Amino acid sequence: MSHKSACAAVKMGASTTEIQELPLPDLQRHPEGGLLRVEATGLCGADVMWYSRADEPTDQPAILGHHIVGVVEELSDRAASRLSLAVGDRILIEEYLPCGTCVLCREGDYRFCPQTALGDPGALRYGSTPVATEPGLWGGYSEYAFLHERSVWHRLSPETSTEQATLILPLSNGIQWVQWDGGIGYGDTVVIIGPGQHGLCGVIAAQAAGAANIVVLGLPGDEGRLELARELGAAFAGVDTAAALEMIRDATDGQLADAVLDMAAGTTATLEFGLDALRTGGRLLAGVWPAGATPIPLRKLATKRITLRPLRGHSYEAVDAARRAVERGNLPLDLLC
Repeated sequence: MSHKSACAAVKMGASTTEIQELPLPDLQRHPEGGLLRVEATGLCGADVMWYSRADEPTDQPAILGHHIVGVVEELSDRAASRLSLAVGDRILIEEYLPCGTCVLCREGDYRFCPQTALGDPGALRYGSTPVATEPGLWGGYSEYAFLHERSVWHRLSPETSTEQATLILPLSNGIQWVQWDGGIGYGDTVVIIGPGQHGLCGVIAAQAAGAANIVVLGLPGDEGRLELARELGAAFAGVDTAAALEMIRDATDGQLADAVLDMAAGTTATLEFGLDALRTGGRLLAGVWPAGATPIPLRKLATKRITLRPLRGHSYEAVDAARRAVERGNLPLDLLC
């Protein structure tokens, strides 16, 4: 390679970024990896939150960005063997860098592996590992990222749109949370609180699953996103919770919703609305967990036999399903781009 360094946007502290030239790793010293030439990296809602805070997601300086699409530029022999990749392969990498040997990894639940848990000391993860952890290039907001031999990757066809490829991970979360964890299928009713990137991908996943009624709730100022939710298939998208509840009752003959996905705040107010909107035996999917204690009305939870399920990331199968859907080219992802 002729390049000796990578230009990277490095978060130095709260709302502070510096463009820096960082040295590319010497693979003689780091035989556990290679180099990924970054084509594009999607902007996640977590990046926006982390950028504004001094104490998250990790010690700073750090390179953010974990929806990474790129081309393999260089590989050590060891990494090539362990990853089954070659120079020139075009891939998407997940944020996780699991150990691969613990019970959770062996059971296929590598997203819960302690070695890649956000905030755990010594954990490795794309988009949240400090620059001080060698070789430093752990984020997608850089010309190059270090391709660790423990990377979880998915091959992309040359024809796949780069912009749409950066939405594969949020789309996989929509599939995982709405279809698989939430059990939403043909004829069902789902409520999505929060019309951000993941909420809108949840609308796409619900529409693809054949949901009869998709309800999206936002806040004043979300008008553009709520309009987009309607374009993507939401029957109701607005800020009036009373109107939303009335619509759900009318659409389901009083049975109410099968699942509620809370991607907004995870506060007492959003969780209580979710319980009010759910039918007996419904599923409350918590995608956000605020710091500290959040009171939950257990009597209502028990009386309606509600299943409360905290959500965390995507499985390999969900990402692969999202990749195949994007490569088929029949989803309205250009609207999100």
